[in-house]
Amino acid sequence: MMKNTGAALIAAIALFCSPLSMAQGEATDIAAQQLLVDRFNAEPMQLLDVRTSEEYQQGHIKGAVNISHNVLADHAAELDKEHPIVVYCRSGRRAAMAISTLQELGFKQVYHLEGDWLGWQENKLPEITQP
Repeated sequence: MMKNTGAALIAAIALFCSPLSMAQGEATDIAAQQLLVDRFNAEPMQLLDVRTSEEYQQGHIKGAVNISHNVLADHAAELDKEHPIVVYCRSGRRAAMAISTLQELGFKQVYHLEGDWLGWQENKLPEITQP
């Protein structure tokens, strides 16, 4: 009985402390493999790379739109509020800021790419590089 209580307590703490609850500035994670599957569904999904243009040119996910996190508020009109947006950066910090900005601007369907760019590369998933 004590083991179950301890496990439940640990699970509750992990859930409560999770950085990706649905609070303002946070979003649900979407796994890279799920993103690949969802890209072929009927509902359009926007993919937003919030790294610098230099980082984007060195490599990005096919179909990603590049709007750096620090100018996102000025360029948010380029995105469609009616369709889901999956946000990623190099490791997660800038994506979290961008997600907060999008939510403050009224975007409702905002997701975070689990693992961001580093995770995408680690899994050796397809990427686009520009000369």
